[in-house]
Amino acid sequence: MHDMDSLDYHYKMPDTHGHVARLRGGFGGLQQDALYVTDPLALHSILIKDQYNFPESHEFRGLFGIIHHGNPLPCVNGQEHKRQRRILNPIFTAAHVSKLCPLFYDIANQLQNRINKEIGNADKPVRIDMLDHLTRTALELVSQGGIGHSFKQMDADNNTDYNDFIQALRTVLPWASYLFPVLPYLHSLRSIEPTWVRRGLAYMVNYFPWGAARQFKWCVDNMHPVFRDLYHEKKAAFDEHGIEYLKKTSSGGNDLASVLMQVNADADEADALSDELVIATYSAIIHGGQETTSGALARLLTLMARNKDLQNRLREEIKRAYAENGNGDALDYKILDSLPLLDLVTREFLRLYPPVTFVWRRTLQDCVVPLQFPIRDKITGEEKNELLIHKDTSVYIGLAATNMSKAIWGDDAHEFKPERWLNRKSAEGTGYVKTPGIFSNVMTFLGGGRACPGMKFAMLEMKLVLSVILPTFEFLEAEEIVWRLGITVVPTVKGEEDKGLSVPVMVRRM
Repeated sequence: MHDMDSLDYHYKMPDTHGHVARLRGGFGGLQQDALYVTDPLALHSILIKDQYNFPESHEFRGLFGIIHHGNPLPCVNGQEHKRQRRILNPIFTAAHVSKLCPLFYDIANQLQNRINKEIGNADKPVRIDMLDHLTRTALELVSQGGIGHSFKQMDADNNTDYNDFIQALRTVLPWASYLFPVLPYLHSLRSIEPTWVRRGLAYMVNYFPWGAARQFKWCVDNMHPVFRDLYHEKKAAFDEHGIEYLKKTSSGGNDLASVLMQVNADADEADALSDELVIATYSAIIHGGQETTSGALARLLTLMARNKDLQNRLREEIKRAYAENGNGDALDYKILDSLPLLDLVTREFLRLYPPVTFVWRRTLQDCVVPLQFPIRDKITGEEKNELLIHKDTSVYIGLAATNMSKAIWGDDAHEFKPERWLNRKSAEGTGYVKTPGIFSNVMTFLGGGRACPGMKFAMLEMKLVLSVILPTFEFLEAEEIVWRLGITVVPTVKGEEDKGLSVPVMVRRM
């Protein structure tokens, strides 16, 4: 289940084991049995109808609570989750996100300049590690658009101001992927009192004979001080000069943190977020946005490199949009969002290749959920249209597996076919099987109260970056890339997995 080479197992889960599968526990009985769910009606109960009976698992809450040094939105349940969501929802609306377009175009143009510089005077395709460039770009997009700060990642490569922080940000989740055996205990570790005992135990990790645990702790220790200092610097400026001062920054005061600071200042005392919680939210915004967007963009480019015809058609659509509607080197948010082929490609890509393969939940009480696809009792042979899930059961919600279910999407569910979205009803499932996903019947951004609030932010990033680099460069295949399971899906060159994450692509200037 958690092996890094088990992606194909997850993708084929509904077709191989059905839409509800029992997972046998491991580690000599220390790990309990669990359920793997991709059934649409069951998912509706888990994520919407009975969502408060299926809170985020202790495993993920403990892990991300440690990473973010607090309890931001991904780490809380119930009323606290509602309170934070009420504060954060307004900053992720299309109205706010659209104001970031000029800033995003400036960063994307810097990406274009970096690629041009690496190509130099070459008159043939050049091998470029696009993951490095896109990771830098994604970090600048989410840091400037998210907290109004630049980590200078698009500047000269010898910039060393944030070296340890950047290394920690890039590697904390890959290292966390090796910690699955201890994830069930991290939430309890965070609750130990008094605080000095907890800190003492954390310090002892430095001497563990387990390299992944030591590296993970190093990452966490190097990220938190940066977020803390950035917040207090911004807060001091806000307290002294107000929002007008923040409007003079590169984001024009439209970054999510500036808006959050204003919303938080205007909120009732009971709803306002504490300084510690806002710092943890900084961490969640930056880390979540950078990690998922860079990998998704890199994978989409490899897809374009394998499909020259699609790449050319997309390039022509974007060029046409610039010729007809372009304002200099930028497209209006509404125009960018309305380009038909770009939208089809983005939707189909996010259906087939979600950055996160599954999420965990755990039941608080016994619960009966309905089933779209009946299961058969192995003892009695009776067909059942509902399932009893017992208290304290771990439930894996298969995001990628649901997106690839042939029963939902048809026999071509595992194929990349943007044209399936031309007919929206047929695209949304065979016989229009409805899932609870908030994005076009797709589970990539989840659904219900815990759906990803940054969906519009992520969609804008992907479309905008493509709109800048596709008209300028042609992308061709280099080495074969292997995508592996982690907290997020990560790429390595086939046969060179020990050399770290990389997505080399052949790039030619148009």
